[in-house]
Amino acid sequence: MIMSSEKGNLSRVRKQKFQNSFKYKNDLHDTSHTIKHINALELKGLCEHCRNVIQWKIEFRKYKPLSQAKKCVRCLQRTVLRAYYIVCDDCGINYSLCCKCGQTNNDIEYVRLRAH
Repeated sequence: MIMSSEKGNLSRVRKQKFQNSFKYKNDLHDTSHTIKHINALELKGLCEHCRNVIQWKIEFRKYKPLSQAKKCVRCLQRTVLRAYYIVCDDCGINYSLCCKCGQTNNDIEYVRLRAH
């Protein structure tokens, strides 16, 4: 007997029983300031893979913002202001690194942060 929950079994024939009729909205029942702030985040200095990971976390309410600044792994200063980042913006720009995984990549878009 072949079960569809076996690891690596890709030979399922029937389609799924229930299909979602609309996309999940992370701000449907909670319109707090925190959720609005998280949805308005601009993801900068990330490679394509890391950008997709953080976008998924934001879409499904798994993103948890930092309460304090984190230490950068390059300059060892407390300058990392966004959750899941390990490199500060300045080090990311200077060394052309992805700010989440720390790998060098040529297709990372760096935009200077505007002072508010």
